[in-house]
Amino acid sequence: MQEESPPPLVGCSKPHLEKLTLGITRILESSPGVTEVTILEKAPAERHMISSWEQKNNCVLPEDVKNFYLMTNGFHMTWSVKLDASENQPEKPHFDSRSVIFELDSCNGNGKVCLVYKKGKPALAKDTEIWFLDRALYWHFLTETFTAYYRLLITHLGLPQWQYAFTNYGISPQAKQWFNMYKPITYSTNLLTEETDSFVNRLDPSRVFKSKNKILVPKKKGPVQPAGVQKGPSGPPSTSKASSGSGNPVRK
Repeated sequence: MQEESPPPLVGCSKPHLEKLTLGITRILESSPGVTEVTILEKAPAERHMISSWEQKNNCVLPEDVKNFYLMTNGFHMTWSVKLDASENQPEKPHFDSRSVIFELDSCNGNGKVCLVYKKGKPALAKDTEIWFLDRALYWHFLTETFTAYYRLLITHLGLPQWQYAFTNYGISPQAKQWFNMYKPITYSTNLLTEETDSFVNRLDPSRVFKSKNKILVPKKKGPVQPAGVQKGPSGPPSTSKASSGSGNPVRK
C-alpha cells in the first residue's frame, strides 16, 4: 500500500522550509497579483540511502548536499498570478474553420499582418478585423478596418517591426533605435496641427554615422629666415648690405 502524499502547504508553515526558501514565499504572498503560493515538501533521505548512493556511484557528496537531503528530499513550490483581463478585448482568431484568415503583410519574416473573418464562412465584410500574428504564433489585435490599419502603416513610416508596438512586450531594442531616429507621427500627435516642417527630424544622420578616422592636420612650417641673416652661437647677428659707394650710406 502506497502512502498518500501530504497535501500541499500554503506558504511556509515549517521553520526549516522558511530558511530553505529564504523567505521568498512571504515576499510572493505580499506581491500584487500573486495568489495560491503552495509548497509540496518531500520526506528527507536517510543516511544509509546517501551512503548507498555514494558506494553505487563511487562518489562522495559534498557536505552541503548531504545536509540538504537529510533535511528534505526537495520541495515543489508553485504560485500563480492573477491578471486583469480586459472586458473589451476582442476574441482572438482561431486556426480552424471558426475563422478565415488571409495574409496581408509578411513583415519581412517578423510576423504576419492578417485579414481575419471572425465568423468563418460564409465570410461577410462586416465580420473582418486586422490582426498581427507574431513569430511565436500569438495574436495581437490591430484595428477593426483595413483603412485604420493603412493609416497606422503610414503614420509609423513603415519602420521595421512597428507592429510590435501593439503587443504586450513592445518593440525590440533595434526597432527602438529606428523609432528614435525617425520618430513616427503617432508618437507626436500634438504636432499634427503644426507646420509640415516640424516633422523633419533634427538629427543629422551624417553626424551619427560620421567616420572616426582622424583628419590629418598639416604641420605648420617655421618662419622663413632671410637669406642674408646669419646666426652664430655667440654675439648678435650681423647683416651686410650692398652700398652704392664707399663710405656713403644707402638711402631708402
